[in-house]
Amino acid sequence: MKQEKTQRENLILIGGILILTGLISYFHYKIPFMMDDMWYSTNLATDKPLQNFGDIIESQVWHFLHWGGRNITHGILQLTLMAGDTIANIINVIMTLLLGWLICVLAGQKKPLWIFLSLSMMIACNPNIRMSMFWQAGCANYVYSTAWILFFLWVYLRETGENEARKLPLTIVWMFPLGLMTGWSNENMGPASFCIAIAVMIYLRKFRKRKLSAWMFTGAVSSLIGCGFVILAPGNFARSSTLPDVGIIQTLYERLVNMLRAGGDFLFPSAILLALVLVIYVGILKEKLKPCQWFLLAHAILSYGAMMLSPHYPDRATFGTMCVCITLAISMLGQALTHKKEYNRYLIALTVCFFLYAVWMLIYSINTLSLS
Repeated sequence: MKQEKTQRENLILIGGILILTGLISYFHYKIPFMMDDMWYSTNLATDKPLQNFGDIIESQVWHFLHWGGRNITHGILQLTLMAGDTIANIINVIMTLLLGWLICVLAGQKKPLWIFLSLSMMIACNPNIRMSMFWQAGCANYVYSTAWILFFLWVYLRETGENEARKLPLTIVWMFPLGLMTGWSNENMGPASFCIAIAVMIYLRKFRKRKLSAWMFTGAVSSLIGCGFVILAPGNFARSSTLPDVGIIQTLYERLVNMLRAGGDFLFPSAILLALVLVIYVGILKEKLKPCQWFLLAHAILSYGAMMLSPHYPDRATFGTMCVCITLAISMLGQALTHKKEYNRYLIALTVCFFLYAVWMLIYSINTLSLS
């Protein structure tokens, strides 16, 4: 009887995931390539349409020298643009589902209910779904990169558990490109991830008396190299030279205002969610944060504050930070339910609320597109 009930619940959850997947797919179908997509669909060095992989390499060399250092995400963006709208949409949906799953993996909660909740939260807590998830440039820059960044964090944070983590195969081989991609992604998430990798290594060595594996150094060093490519790209300085020189005080003030505005415009729902869950978890249930949860909280703070270093801070740049906040919230909710099974009905009610709001947001946004 209990097994039948579990199967029925899983079928309902899978049905909900399929509804979200269908709406996400339809939204991607409705939004064509636009804005920056049109520029990145050309060879940036020659202004001619992309023809082959060589054009992308040439474009990214030009981009690095004249525009900015986000070559990994923009190179992948150009690949999807060259593949065409249909293939790009399929990849976008797959990467969105993968990101929802990785949030749960990092949170240590991999049952269908948590995947359903993570996908619902990703949309419901996202005030700008069109520009951060459905615009092709936004999807490549934020959804794609956040997926591999969360995987990078998981490889480190799984080592902080009470029991020694099972060794992953060939980590020393694939950790270098993963770390490089993590650092060479976005100006805020890359440096924050490098800092967390170093912090985990210090924690393991000093407080757990663990011998550090070679892959830990490889991942940290490669992520630092990637950060260097993003931050020190000649294109950043070429673009900055075109901006008016208003002095260091005015510059810092404007960047602080941009950071606060972006956080208020985009990050507010997920920050409120995280704050409420923290109050319940620590203040009411008297639970203590685990090391991995402390590291996630530190990453959220660092990745948000780091964008003050950037002259331009669009609200969608906090998408990765939002996903880290959701990850931490799900981690604490999952831990709370292991001790308080009777609270499961509240979790189901919460999940239904986020799902319904996510569906409403998607349908409302699609209708808005149809009217425009």
